[in-house]
Amino acid sequence: MTGLHRGVLLRAAAAALVLAGAFGGEHVVGHALAKRGAELAARQHHADQASHDPGRVGPGQIVKRDR
Repeated sequence: MTGLHRGVLLRAAAAALVLAGAFGGEHVVGHALAKRGAELAARQHHADQASHDPGRVGPGQIVKRDR
C-alpha cells in the first residue's frame, strides 16, 4: 500500500512541475508578444506621422520636383 501512495505522490509532483512550467512559459511568451506589439505600434505611429507631414518623405514615396 505504501508503494501505491508513493506512486500517486510522484505523479502529483510531476503534474505540478508540468503545470508550473506551462504557466512560466506563458508569462515569457506573453511578455515577448507585448514587446513586439509595442514595437509595431511605435513603427506604425512614426509612419502615420510621416504621412501627415508634407515636408517629410517616407519610404516608397515619390518626390516630384519643379523644374
